[in-house]
Parts: sequence; C-alpha cells; structure tokens
Amino acid sequence: MNFRLGVYDLFSRIVPGGVYLIAFGEFARVLGWIKIDISSLNDIGVLPSLLLLLIAYLVGTAMERVGAAWRHIFRKRGTSARVLESFKQKHTDRWIIDFEEDDWAVLRAYVYIHNPSVAEEADRFNALSIMLRNVSFGLAILMVDEVIQFINTNNWLFLVLSGVFLFLSYQLVIRANIQSNWFYSYIYETILAYRLNLEERIKPAKATVKSKIAK
Repeated sequence: MNFRLGVYDLFSRIVPGGVYLIAFGEFARVLGWIKIDISSLNDIGVLPSLLLLLIAYLVGTAMERVGAAWRHIFRKRGTSARVLESFKQKHTDRWIIDFEEDDWAVLRAYVYIHNPSVAEEADRFNALSIMLRNVSFGLAILMVDEVIQFINTNNWLFLVLSGVFLFLSYQLVIRANIQSNWFYSYIYETILAYRLNLEERIKPAKATVKSKIAK
C-alpha cells in the first residue's frame, strides 16, 4: 500500500473517529456522567494530540460496521449488484458482459495491476463513502444529544440544533450512497475501457480525406 492510499485509509477512519469521540463525549456530558472543561483543551501537548489521533483511528475502525449498518437503513444491501445491473443495461446493445457482482474485487485487482493510480482513484470514492456514512451516524448521535439537552433545559435552541444535525446526517448518508455507487461504476467502466480498441474507433480525419482524393 503506497502513501497516497494510506492517507485515504487514515482519513476514512480518523475523521469519523473524531466525530464519534465528540458525539459520545457530549452524550456522556448531557447525562451528567462526565464534566468537560473546553478551555483545558487549548493547552494540550503534542503527545496527547497524537494519542487522541490514535484513539480516533481505533474508534473509527471499530465503528465502521456500525456506520455500514446505518447506511443500509437508507439504502438496501447489494449496491454492487444494482450498479452492475444498471451498467449491463446501459451497454447491452454493444457488449456482452459476463462477470457477476461478486467479481468486483477481482476486477479492482486487475485494474490495480495495470494502472495503480486508476485503482487508487476508485479507492478514493470508497474511502469517502466510509467517511461520510460514519460522520452521518456521528451527527445522528449528536442530534440525540441535543434532544436530551432540550428535555433537560427546555431551551428551544437545542431543538433547532438537533434539526440541523438531523438534516446534515441525512444529506451525508445519501452522499455516502452516491460515492459507493461511483466506486463500483468506476471499476466496471475502467474494465470496459480496457476492452476498447481506440485505433479502430478514432482515426485521423486528414488521412481519410487524402485517401478519398487518391481514389
């Protein structure tokens, strides 16, 4: 795994992990389990900061399957099958496509062997999908936190904030679905592009004109 892919891998876990830490911390605070002094965070050192990043990474990794389950509430399983079926219907009049939905990992490996940078572009879509669906669930937890705050204080500002978090959470989970679709579509379209013979399909116009004159 090269550095660029590693950055996407860390980004898809550290950012959601940080959101989860904030959401869980706020949940514990509003229930009175812990007390947080925000001003004390201004003097945090380098080592504690690195430790927080590590914890965020671990939390993001541990919650990844939970985020996937959250996304499936808004979109049924089988994204690869739906994208492949749409892809086959789109090209059914010109190409016979025999691979199945479970072949996407093998196809991705084939693309990586022939062009790693193209495969990494597909992985970017997947990493963004993972990040967005987990941040979405983290915002949903924050929404619950604000509802609890509203119940405790009867301050309507918290109810407004909960509505904002709900809206953002929904938008992000929908965007995560789109990124997931792009991931599979990118793989299938790249495989089809390898099949094309551009020399047969694209020819110099001047050469065609000269050949007609010669005749």
